[in-house]
Amino acid sequence: MNYLLFSSIPAPFNYIFFIIGIFILIGVVIDIFKTVIYINGGGRLSTFVADLIWKIFYRLAGRNGKSSILNIAGGIILLSLVFMWIFLIWLGYSLIYLADTNSVINNDTGEPADIIGNIYFVGYTLTSLGNGDFSPGTDGWKMVSNIMGLNTTIFISLGISYLLPVLQAVIDKRTLAIHINKMGTTPDEMIKNGYNGTNFEPLYRRFSNLETLLLKHGERHLAYPILHYFHSNNKKHSLSLSLAVLDEAMTIQEIYKIDESEKAYHWEVLRGALNNFYYRLDDKFIISAETPPPFDYKTKLPEEFSKDHIGKQDIDLEKFQNRRCKLLGYIHKNGWTWEDVVIPEEEIEEN
Repeated sequence: MNYLLFSSIPAPFNYIFFIIGIFILIGVVIDIFKTVIYINGGGRLSTFVADLIWKIFYRLAGRNGKSSILNIAGGIILLSLVFMWIFLIWLGYSLIYLADTNSVINNDTGEPADIIGNIYFVGYTLTSLGNGDFSPGTDGWKMVSNIMGLNTTIFISLGISYLLPVLQAVIDKRTLAIHINKMGTTPDEMIKNGYNGTNFEPLYRRFSNLETLLLKHGERHLAYPILHYFHSNNKKHSLSLSLAVLDEAMTIQEIYKIDESEKAYHWEVLRGALNNFYYRLDDKFIISAETPPPFDYKTKLPEEFSKDHIGKQDIDLEKFQNRRCKLLGYIHKNGWTWEDVVIPEEEIEEN
C-alpha cells in the first residue's frame, strides 16, 4: 500500500494538490514582486526567512558584533532567498501536475508518470534541460508546460538579477561607514577633529557629500531591506556604529549649540538626512531599547568651548529619547554595545 501511495495518485484529479499548488505560486510571485521590484520593503516570507537566519547566526556569534560568523550571514541570507523562490516555484508546479494522473506520461512505457516522475519533469522543464524521458500527457498540459517554462524563466531571472544591485549597495554601505569613521570614531572625537579653533569648516566640507550618501543609502534600505543583514565585525566598516557616532554629534550640537556660526545650517541639513534614514529603518527589524543611553559629553568637549556657555545649557533629552532608544536598539541588533560608540577602540582593547 505504501508503495502504491508513492508511485501514483489514486484520484483522477486531486483538487487539494491543485489548489495548494496555485496558492504557493501566487504567494511566491507576490513575495518576489515585493522584494525585487516593489521599492517599499521586502515580501513577508522573505522578511521572515531573512530574520530567522540572522537570529541563528546572531546566537551562534554569541550576540557579539566582533564575531566573524556574522560576516557571512548576509551572503547566506541572500542566496537562501533565491533558492527558496526556486524551490517554491518547483513545489507549486509539482503539486499542480500531481493533481492529474495524466498530466505527465513516461515516453518509454506510455504510462502516467509516478510522483517522482512528475517532480522530475517539472524540474527539468523549469531548468530547460529538454530531457525526453517524460512529456505532457494532453494538449492542455502542453500549454501549461509552456506557460510554466516562460514565467519561471522570468521570475528566476528576476531573483538572480536581484543579487548584483544588492552587492553593490553593500559596497556603498561600507564606503559610507568608512567615510563617517574618518571624521571621528566617537562623537566627541568627531567634534574635536572638525573644530579648527574658529568654526567647523573641516566638517562642513564632508557634510555636503555625506548628505547625498545618507539619502541614497536610506532609499536603498527601503528597496533592499536585506542590507540590514550584511554585517562587518570591523568597527571601521560598521555602518550602525558610524551612524550612531554621527547622530550623537548632531545631538551634541543641537543641545549645546557649540556651532553658532552662520554656517551652522550644515548641521541641520545633515540631521534631516539622518532623520530620513532612521525613518526608513523598519520597526520590525529595529527594536528600540527600553531606556536611552547616557549623555555625558560635557567634560569631553574641547576646552576651546566656553564652559560657562555649556554649563548654562538646560539639557532637555526628553525630545531625543525615542530617537536615542531606537539608535541603541539599532546597534544592539548588530551585536554592538554603547561603549563601542563612545569609547575609542584602543581604550576598549586595553580594558
